[in-house]
Amino acid sequence: MDIDIRRGLGEARMLAGEHRQAALSYTVLGVLFPYLLLSSEPIFNLRTIIALMVNSYGTYVSGSITGPLYLLGIVSVIVAGAMLAAWNAILAEIREGYISEIMYGMVAGAAYLIVLMLIYVGLGVLVSLPILLTIGIAEWNAMAGGAVDIAYRLVLMLLGTWIEARLCLTGAAMAAHGRLNPFAAIAESWRLTGPAQWRLVGLYFAIGIVFGLALGGLILLHGAVIWQNAQAPGTALEIAMSFAWVLLFAAYFLAKIFVPAGLYRASRPAAASAEVFA
Repeated sequence: MDIDIRRGLGEARMLAGEHRQAALSYTVLGVLFPYLLLSSEPIFNLRTIIALMVNSYGTYVSGSITGPLYLLGIVSVIVAGAMLAAWNAILAEIREGYISEIMYGMVAGAAYLIVLMLIYVGLGVLVSLPILLTIGIAEWNAMAGGAVDIAYRLVLMLLGTWIEARLCLTGAAMAAHGRLNPFAAIAESWRLTGPAQWRLVGLYFAIGIVFGLALGGLILLHGAVIWQNAQAPGTALEIAMSFAWVLLFAAYFLAKIFVPAGLYRASRPAAASAEVFA
């Protein structure tokens, strides 16, 4: 069955309205809690990053890379678990409560995260092999910013968006049926998105552009605030910028939840959707 993008977005809006409380709860788990965890690590502080860019020899960050990587791993599992728990809450035929959803999400989310990481890493290795085997890393770095480099990055971006569009229903397909194995859900997503794949690529490309521009604008704005208050960290304006970051991440998290959920419902026959979600 072909996926009607307009119907999918309509279903997403409907689900968002019906599941406001669950969306808020899992946004706290998947956005606010990870944000607070990352804020405890100096390397993830924008002020530290700007200081390193301006004076890489005069600013030092104590500790090793192990701590930040370990923290990133924990945060990634939490975010993936919150996403699977949210999909389970809004798509399962019968809700079993927050504790059951969170337990399911943490187990299924870890499997979902690992498999998708392996897919994207494997894809990255495959597309990098021609460079490694012909040009070499040093020569390629020397070409950075050139026409070939720009074209290559554009191809990578389009390829990544296409893979994202083809696999966008994976988490929703897992959670709707309480599955722990992501492979069957990946196959289902690949099959369902096939007829509408280029329209889905356009949709996800547009979403990426919107959030990319918002991210870039917020980085510039926050950077200007830090630059103006270089000697006075922790001002009210900087605290307000932290809230802005949380709001942006929350908006992105909710889009990543409700857009695939709406598309998944739109991929089902209308009668079946009415019966299941009545």
